[in-house]
Amino acid sequence: MIDTFLLSFIPLFVAFDVLGVLPLYMKLTASMDHENRTRHLRDSLLTAFIISMLFVIVGNRVMTYLGISMQDFLVAGGIVIFITAIRDLIQGHGEPAQGNEFFGVVPLGIPLLAGPAVLATSMIVWSQHPFYYYLISLVLNIIICWVVLYFSDFILKLLGRRIVEALSRVFSLIIASIAIMFIRRGIQGF
Repeated sequence: MIDTFLLSFIPLFVAFDVLGVLPLYMKLTASMDHENRTRHLRDSLLTAFIISMLFVIVGNRVMTYLGISMQDFLVAGGIVIFITAIRDLIQGHGEPAQGNEFFGVVPLGIPLLAGPAVLATSMIVWSQHPFYYYLISLVLNIIICWVVLYFSDFILKLLGRRIVEALSRVFSLIIASIAIMFIRRGIQGF
C-alpha cells in the first residue's frame, strides 16, 4: 500500500519540480506586495489542480475515442517528459513574461506548475494506480508547492540560490530517468 502510494506520489513530486520553479517565482513576484503574491499563488495552485484533474479525466476519454493505447501514451508522454527534463537540465527554466490580473493562472499555474511533465505524469500515474492514490498524491503535491512558494523568501535565504538551482538540476535528471522508465514500460507493453 505504501509502495503503491509512493509510486504515484514521487513521480508527481519530481514532475512539479517546485524547487526549480522557486527562483523564477521569486524573480517574477519580487515587485508584488504580500496580498498580490498570495492571490497569484492561490490562483496558480488552483489552476494546476484543476488542469491536472481535467487532463486525466478528459484525456483518458479522448485517448479511448482516438484509439490511443496506454502504451502509446507511455512512449509519447515519456518522450515529452524526457525532452522537457533535458531542456530544463541544460537551459534551466525559461522566464515567461509577467502578466497582471491572470498572472497566477498563466504562466504560474500553467505551464510553470502544471506543465507538460506534470500533465503526462498525471495521466500515466492515474492509469497505473487507483484514482484515490493519484488524487491524494496530487493534493499533497499542491500543498507542498504552496508551502515552498509561500515561504519562498525564507527557503531561498536558508538554502541559497546555488543549492536550489543544483537541486532543480538533480530533479530534472530524475525526471529524465522517470521518462525513460515510462518509455521502457510502453515498449514492453507492445
